[in-house]
Amino acid sequence: MTDDDPQDWDWLPRRTSTLTRVLIILASLGVVMLVAGLVIKGWVDDRLDPPGDEGPELVVNIPQGASINDIARILEDDGVVANSTVFRYYLRYKGAGDFQAGNYVLNENMAVWHAKDVLLAGPAPGPAEDALRVVVPEGLTLAQMQGQLLEQLPTFDADDLARAMAFPPLRSDYQPPTSTLEGMLFPDTYLLDSATAEDEAALVVRMINQFDAVAADVGLDAAPNTVQLSPYEVVIVASLIEKEALIEEDRAKIARVIYNRLGFDMPLQIDAAVRYALNKPSEPLTLADLRVDNPYNVYNRTGLPPGPIAAPGRASLEAALNPANGFWLFYARTDEPVPGAHTFSNTFEEHQVAVDLCRERDLGC
Repeated sequence: MTDDDPQDWDWLPRRTSTLTRVLIILASLGVVMLVAGLVIKGWVDDRLDPPGDEGPELVVNIPQGASINDIARILEDDGVVANSTVFRYYLRYKGAGDFQAGNYVLNENMAVWHAKDVLLAGPAPGPAEDALRVVVPEGLTLAQMQGQLLEQLPTFDADDLARAMAFPPLRSDYQPPTSTLEGMLFPDTYLLDSATAEDEAALVVRMINQFDAVAADVGLDAAPNTVQLSPYEVVIVASLIEKEALIEEDRAKIARVIYNRLGFDMPLQIDAAVRYALNKPSEPLTLADLRVDNPYNVYNRTGLPPGPIAAPGRASLEAALNPANGFWLFYARTDEPVPGAHTFSNTFEEHQVAVDLCRERDLGC
């Protein structure tokens, strides 16, 4: 034994050889580079071929003299491709880029190779003077949609269009047997050739097919599992959202208010439904209007109205299937923090403050 105190010893760290340290550093750099490479590859892959199915059909105009840069920017702005820079480099890698000017029928959320193939195929068939661009905005009723189509298509006959919209065999996959096409014709931009511009039923079929395609894409079939409603009931909710929301950020919140009220068996108290019942699209509602005995009057009865009150677009369908998280039971337009915004409240007292502000600003309360 020795009398030396172990605490007086100097403990020296084990020396690591220079080669070992270099190997550790190189291995660490390799891992970092591998992870970074996988992240970058995933980002690029998502912009070459975005997740999910293609979106609704739309018409894109490529102007005379447009460069590859111009075309890539136009397609990104219209939501056809995810990133103009990635699309531009893809076209150059493939040696493509000599595209004709004109109107092209594309889809939102396309893979770059599919968009390239459509562009290489040339503009929509038919002489330019025969191609008709028909715009059907969101939020229209069947009657309003008929008016829009007749205004844009002088070749259409009013009676033939009304018959086509009421013809029982022309129906959506999501439409109950006893319902009408209200809410089931998809609002979109349609490019018609001269033949379709004279065939009312053909356009109605195309609008039904477009609705079914978008509905399937957003997951309407899964509605019983996601929001515990039938697909058709979700379309009704989406139509209410379409008429009530003025900004994108409010859509999912309005959906949540609707579902919260349904859960508490409370009347929805949505003015747009009463306006639909009374065919009063813009006139102020009176107290007598709110007491009218009508299945669409959601002030004096609980549950959803029996059918959609307008044609919802993709954003409203998505909001109806993906409501925001919250306990709100009320909303009122206050234009805070931005014009068109609603204030959402949990209690009637909070809601009354928002209503007072709405009335003070003359926003329709």
